[in-house]
Amino acid sequence: MQIEIKNKLNDKELFRIKRMKEVIKATNPHGHKEYLEIIYLTQGEGVHQIDHHRFPVSVNSLYLVLPGQIHNWALTAIPKGFVLMVQKDFLLGHPLYDVLFQTFPLAFDSGYSLETTGRTVQGIFESIENEYNARQSNYEAVIQTYLLLLFNLLKREAHSDRSQPEPPLLRSFFELVATHYKTTHEVAWYASELNVTAKTLNANCRKYLDKTAGAVINEKLTAESKRLLLYSQANMGEIAYELGFTDPSHFNKFFKRQTGVLPSIYRKGIS
Repeated sequence: MQIEIKNKLNDKELFRIKRMKEVIKATNPHGHKEYLEIIYLTQGEGVHQIDHHRFPVSVNSLYLVLPGQIHNWALTAIPKGFVLMVQKDFLLGHPLYDVLFQTFPLAFDSGYSLETTGRTVQGIFESIENEYNARQSNYEAVIQTYLLLLFNLLKREAHSDRSQPEPPLLRSFFELVATHYKTTHEVAWYASELNVTAKTLNANCRKYLDKTAGAVINEKLTAESKRLLLYSQANMGEIAYELGFTDPSHFNKFFKRQTGVLPSIYRKGIS
């Protein structure tokens, strides 16, 4: 069966909040295109499967579906609650970006039963909904602040007995990438610094991340490229050289290969 990848957000839409559809339904397994989905339910019964984890649906349940994850619902009672859709770019330059999209192992579980903090979390979602609907000045920054509060509360709920151990090799690899990605793009260099072969590094990345070491480096470069395009006044040549490309044309080809559009088009489209 081919897994459907859904995109519920418009091209220029970085964030949306809506109420959960109040219908009993079963959905086919599907993923989302490059955005995080946060679901908080105040009512409902059934099962919510995210990747290979099955979570019960109940009052005060919260679920995180990250880009690349597959999920489906098997509801047996009418649900009520909120659905947040957050594009990666909405959090560019925000502390949550690296925590949610660049950290391994994942900093947060996929499902939570918020028995003690449910009322507080519901208040956060209601406040986000109010900000989104009113759209007063600086509302996006206010929503980002509410999201930071939400994830700080979720840290208290995090399970201490994670089933997947943290591979020291990948932790060291991420630290190296964070420090050197602007100057060094070659997998072989990182492997040498870690005293392993490129083959071993790639094998570990595929095993635990389902991607190559090169993809990890490229994702970091792409995220920083987008941040500079959105939040700096630097021209394409300056951005290219800052990110370690010897020629702006190489940067253009890289960015289009990663995102599907040229950096100049991306900058115009988002702005």
